[in-house]
Amino acid sequence: MSVQPGDILRDTEPTPVDGVVGRFSAVIPEAWRIFYAFGGATMATALRVAEAALEREDLHLVSSEAMFCQAIPVGPVAASAEIVRRGRTAAQVLVRLWALDPESPDPAGPERSDLMVMCVFGLSEKSPFEFVGAIAPDVPDPQDCPQPAPRPADSPFNNIPYHEQTEFRFSNSTIKWNEEFPAAEPESASWFRFKVPPLRSDGSWHPATLALPGDILGPAVHAGAGGSVPPFLVISLQLGLQIVAEVRGEWLLQHTRSQVAGSGYASGTAEIYDQDRRLVAVATQCAKIQPIKLG
Repeated sequence: MSVQPGDILRDTEPTPVDGVVGRFSAVIPEAWRIFYAFGGATMATALRVAEAALEREDLHLVSSEAMFCQAIPVGPVAASAEIVRRGRTAAQVLVRLWALDPESPDPAGPERSDLMVMCVFGLSEKSPFEFVGAIAPDVPDPQDCPQPAPRPADSPFNNIPYHEQTEFRFSNSTIKWNEEFPAAEPESASWFRFKVPPLRSDGSWHPATLALPGDILGPAVHAGAGGSVPPFLVISLQLGLQIVAEVRGEWLLQHTRSQVAGSGYASGTAEIYDQDRRLVAVATQCAKIQPIKLG
């Protein structure tokens, strides 16, 4: 495939729409496509819209909750931001994001709710209540973990542009793309990095981009189901993201567990650690499990 390399910080940059208060536009390029635009990429775009609308440098993103109501193709999108609360130490912003007609994009047109994201921004304050209850899994460093084996030639997940923008290494998983494996604990630990890091001027990651490594339920579901099940899509319906620390460095460690799968749905959590095994974010996810018809 010939796809322009992705830069997640550049590719989620919103632009204000002239004449419409709280309205923004963006273009999610082909680089972030799986079958549609990756859910984490659309959520990251919405988070950046909230930040741009709020214009509060004293507040940082604390948490967010995304509801995926309609699949969004790569290409032009528009978003509206409503500041629900603007307090001295906290603020809340509701963002609605929707796909535009690529032939005639009109970001000033009627709004829709293909994606809805509620964001909480807060002021960092000293507190006597400080602890971390999560413990990073005991796994090798990323350079000591092998890259995933190539998928079979007939896999529906070959030639996915998103996979070319990131690097992903399993560190304790039984998953093998090209052979069967028994059902095991529904969890996975993996290392993740962007090939173009989303660094701000101070060298830290832009927090909105944590929505992409937070969108990681699939490997845990795959591990729990085993390798004899047919290929399936994990279609995000809800994705929550709590940001607990600033991110620096190249790699993130994703520790994912699916607490339940059944009736066509799966739910789970992901703890995200930096390369020093420091907790930086926690994600919750509910998804529709959709088998893929081959042939």
